[in-house]
Amino acid sequence: MMRTASIETVSNLAAPAPGGVAVVAPLSPTVDMTFGGPEAKEFDRKAWLAQHTSQSDKNPKLDALRMDALQAATAYKLSPCDKTMKQNLVDALTAYTRAYVAKLDCKRQFWGAKICTDKSLQEAADSVGTPLDQRVKEALFEAFEEKGITKADFPADVREEVPQFAGPAFWSDESAVCRTRQAQRDRR
Repeated sequence: MMRTASIETVSNLAAPAPGGVAVVAPLSPTVDMTFGGPEAKEFDRKAWLAQHTSQSDKNPKLDALRMDALQAATAYKLSPCDKTMKQNLVDALTAYTRAYVAKLDCKRQFWGAKICTDKSLQEAADSVGTPLDQRVKEALFEAFEEKGITKADFPADVREEVPQFAGPAFWSDESAVCRTRQAQRDRR
């Protein structure tokens, strides 16, 4: 009974209005991609690699800088009040950022503005876009959430570029996180 009613409803909707003309034409697809197609599978594969591996571009010099930054970020996150850990993180991120800036190869105009070519921008982005770089950035973001490091801790030549690797917590002012933790230890 229900089935007949729905068929009748559909047939009534498809019928033209009295005095009207029914237009019937095949629908054309508006999207040329398919779910589960080769492009989607390749995207999924790259996302899985980024999440589960430390794959890099096999550049030994950059890999050393990446691993130094990863190690320094992890150590600082575990011990943000240690001055050596702070200095190691600043040094490692400075070296990592300088490698990025060297790849960027922008020229400064006489008024100080940087002029970069599209090619150099893409090459620089690709140089820090490997799955290992993603792990480094995540570790750096977590380390800078501990506070205690500011823009003034970095050399002037990398201060403009460091924030893109340090994350949003980097923009905070000097933090008293270590003084607070030290006061808690002293009370014990």
